[in-house]
Amino acid sequence: MIRKHQKMWLKHGIVLLLSARLLCFNQNMALAFNTIRNAGSTTVGCCSSNYRQTSSSLILNSNTGGKDGTETTSETNTNNLLEEERVRSELSTTDIILGRIDEQRIVFPELNSGEVPRMFSTLEYIEEDDGMIKAKHNSGSILGSAALVAGTAIGAGILALPSATAAAGFIPSSIGLSIAWVYMTMSGLFIAELSLNRLGETGRPGIGLLDLYKSILGNNWLSLLGSVAYFFLHYAIMIAYFSQGGTNISNILLPGSNGFGQTIFASVMCLVLYNAKSLTMERLNNALVLAVFTSFLGILIFGIRTADLGALVAPENQHLNEVWTAFPILFLSMVYQNIVPTVVEQLEGDRKKITTAIVGGTSLPFLMLLAWNGVILGNVVGKLGNGIEGMPTDPVALLQQASGGSEAALLGTLVSSFSELAIITSVIGMVYGLLDAWTDVLNLPNEGPTYEKWKPALFAAIFLPPLLFSSLGGADVFYKALDYGGAFGISTLFLVLPPIMIWKVRYNDTTAPLTMKPLVPFGKISLSAMLLASSALILQQTYEKTIGTI
Repeated sequence: MIRKHQKMWLKHGIVLLLSARLLCFNQNMALAFNTIRNAGSTTVGCCSSNYRQTSSSLILNSNTGGKDGTETTSETNTNNLLEEERVRSELSTTDIILGRIDEQRIVFPELNSGEVPRMFSTLEYIEEDDGMIKAKHNSGSILGSAALVAGTAIGAGILALPSATAAAGFIPSSIGLSIAWVYMTMSGLFIAELSLNRLGETGRPGIGLLDLYKSILGNNWLSLLGSVAYFFLHYAIMIAYFSQGGTNISNILLPGSNGFGQTIFASVMCLVLYNAKSLTMERLNNALVLAVFTSFLGILIFGIRTADLGALVAPENQHLNEVWTAFPILFLSMVYQNIVPTVVEQLEGDRKKITTAIVGGTSLPFLMLLAWNGVILGNVVGKLGNGIEGMPTDPVALLQQASGGSEAALLGTLVSSFSELAIITSVIGMVYGLLDAWTDVLNLPNEGPTYEKWKPALFAAIFLPPLLFSSLGGADVFYKALDYGGAFGISTLFLVLPPIMIWKVRYNDTTAPLTMKPLVPFGKISLSAMLLASSALILQQTYEKTIGTI
């Protein structure tokens, strides 16, 4: 129990519990990790009797190498070479090719075996009726984390999906969606593995995505590429959201206007997000998400009844060669990786829970995308005619303009409602993501007087550029912005850089300690597959959007 006057500094705290079986990381542990990196023959015995030294004795013994109490560079290099030779001798050629991790590199095997489930414990402090404060373990929920992944993945990219897949047809695009789901799930697991290893090395939960990239890649062009890709992706998506959200408003208030709807949409969103309290925004967002799922369910119920399922799967409407051009939108429709570090923190570094939350959380959006794609294409496939191959028509817009029968008109209303609600909920998440990124770049706090001083400038930097480009970009800016964001932003940030970082952590130094075994099986094969696929996509899209247009 803790007295009431001690409440402020304890509330919402995260306590790392030091134990021989429940891993805790403190400053000594971080120093121990650094010592291991510099002296490959030294091991840690924090969680297992198989390791020869405790973290404290390791730090003391590391000061016995040179005359001045420190190990010399030549001794360190010799130890590293001997350790690498030992690793090579114990691993077969097949193991080296596949990228199997030497068991002795895993500093805390109990975390991987499940004997110790989590890396730290999150405590919640509750004030009781008598004024006393009681600590309660807040373990985090797999369902809640999976819902966070699913909710983040279901964004406005779903609105552009039918336009991207109409030329290919339902069956080929379903194959493409399945491939995209596998790669995007792998990407999230790679980022989770990087977050877990970084947490084990530093003992600091809550490391953001940009911090993670910078800490692993260092201050070089790859780290800069990651930051550029992050901002490019977020601003490209914001341009698309402002364009479509404003168009929906213009169609109701002032049809045919250019920039009017976008200005109204951006102004309202900016005023609400700037002034609303965090709790108010959380409740509002929860209500909007519920409305999104309700409208989506209505679309499925009425859409299936009016869809031409025979034409949807007819062989003449399937064009497998057109799938490749749809992949930027397919990947963009399942973006969630920016919240993976949050999931790792929520689930306290529990390997099994994190894997379940990511795989389960991406499966629901995947099934929703399949259903959405089938219902929309099934309802418009007969109306598009030759447009299926050339894709000049937006299937979603075609349904929004539906008239005649009561069911068709109701479906059009549901599609319009779903479109606007999905955009609004997505903008909320994107704005908070950009706020975090700008405060990191400018080294500003997330709250307090300094933040309030910079708050107007931060919101201007977030809202004005997308508003300008969306107002002047023309009618097709929504699809183009998402297409470019998926082709270059998603591919670079979530498909190219994660396997490069994983390769660096796992294989650049084969003696460096690791907190976790790989979360994705098949070692170098899975990493190479993702790198080859993403590189091919970037090259193909670069050719198509530059030389291919000449």
